Amino acid sequence: MKKITSQIFVAVVCALLGFLLAHQFKLLNEKNKANLSSQNLDIAAEVESLKREKEELVNANNSLSEELKKLEETAAAEGEVEAEIKKQLDNARMNLGLLDVKGPGVIITLTPKTNIFGSNNDTTNRIITEDEIVHIVNFLRFQKAEAISVNDVRVTPQSGIKNSGSWIWVGTKQIDYTEKVVIKAIGDKQAFNFAVNFPGGLDYGALMNYDHKVELVDEVIINKTTQTLKNEYVIPVN
Repeated sequence: MKKITSQIFVAVVCALLGFLLAHQFKLLNEKNKANLSSQNLDIAAEVESLKREKEELVNANNSLSEELKKLEETAAAEGEVEAEIKKQLDNARMNLGLLDVKGPGVIITLTPKTNIFGSNNDTTNRIITEDEIVHIVNFLRFQKAEAISVNDVRVTPQSGIKNSGSWIWVGTKQIDYTEKVVIKAIGDKQAFNFAVNFPGGLDYGALMNYDHKVELVDEVIINKTTQTLKNEYVIPVN
């Protein structure tokens, strides 16, 4: 009888301990979920704050650019020297990608063929990478392109082109290379026509796995960059 009573007592104690452990685990789990939810909300709020800050800075930059332009135009009206200075400043801004520009040029549209995604083991069916994008930008620059964009992202002197995961970065913007890629350039149309039809032009690397559409047009519009250009290390030589 004592043995049975002891067994019942041990069973009750074990059941009570099991209940307490389960309850404690539940409380800890709920606390962790609450903490994680709070952290996610904090991160989301910070991201939204940074987005708003970026928009405010872009708007402020545009406003200052407009004010500076008005001042330069006023100064230019007062003499030929000021007009020449303004012309040089505008040329510098265009070269840096700080102004919307237009002119004759070429539009190259690359569309992936459907069989690119058919076999993961076939290396000949690979998608384009930074190599092909840099190759096209390079031969357009060799033909004296005065402005270039990739999927409406302006290429500037400080724009790097680099693979990262499933994206190609052009400056600070992501390009999805599994979709259509549109490259625009302003310059000599005939020089561009020679470049795209030259052996090794658009049949380089994985470009052979893409359908090419080349349009020589009288007017291409390329928007200014949204990337902030700054110099931290380079200084003029006196």
